[in-house]
This record gives sequence, C-alpha cells and structure tokens, in this order.
Amino acid sequence: MDTSTDSGTEAAQAFVVDRLNADFAGSGLADVTVRVDPAWTGSSGDDVILVAGGHEFPVELDGGGVEQACAFAAFQLQSDAMGERNRPWPELITSTGETVGVLVAPTEAVGVAIWELSGKPFCAVGHLQRAVAAAGLRIK
Repeated sequence: MDTSTDSGTEAAQAFVVDRLNADFAGSGLADVTVRVDPAWTGSSGDDVILVAGGHEFPVELDGGGVEQACAFAAFQLQSDAMGERNRPWPELITSTGETVGVLVAPTEAVGVAIWELSGKPFCAVGHLQRAVAAAGLRIK
C-alpha cells in the first residue's frame, strides 16, 4: 500500500480507515485500505483512494477533512454492504428480533460524520458496533 510522505496526511488516512473498518466489521465487505494515486483524477497533488474489495473511490482529506471523508466513504460502503447482502444494512433489531430501523450514513458531514436513525443522529462513524451494543440492539 502506497501512502503519502506527509505525516499529517498519513494520520488522517489511518484515522478514516480505522473508523470505517470498525463500523463495517461483520458487514460482509473486505477491510478498507488506502492507497495514494497521483494520477487518479489528473489534478495536481496526490489523490487518496479508499479500497474495499473490488470497489475503489477517492476521498478528499485536504478539502473536506476527515469527517467529510468518513461521511462520504460510509455512504459508499453502506451501499456496497447492502448490495453484498441483498438487504438493508445496518438494520437494527431488538433482542427479540423486532426491527427498530435501518441506519443511514448521510453523504455530507456537518461537523462529525454520523449514522442516523429515522433522521436523528444515532452515533458517530467509527462507533457503530459499540453504540448498537450500548443501546441493547443488534445488527441483523
């Protein structure tokens, strides 16, 4: 995996990757990795590309910051997880199997990248698994 030589960029990349891998564990997707490709968009500077299995897409760490990168990537990966499973994901259920709802990862982050349930914040991207457990719920 190629990474940028800028330690701030490397830290930002690791932060985004760690948060996404924490949330998408058990989703059926491959672990997220990152590579730097100076030619992806043809613009000046390095393009940060997130890789999850066969899906690759660029994220802007410089322009939008880590929260916007997390929001956009979670949205993209949620779509991949639903395609992989052929059903909504992450669908929250109670201990008795009753459906609570499906979380949504908005494409834009106003502040912290979040998961929403019925249009209301549920948890920050990177805390999905722990937040679900803390709420006494499970992901179907």
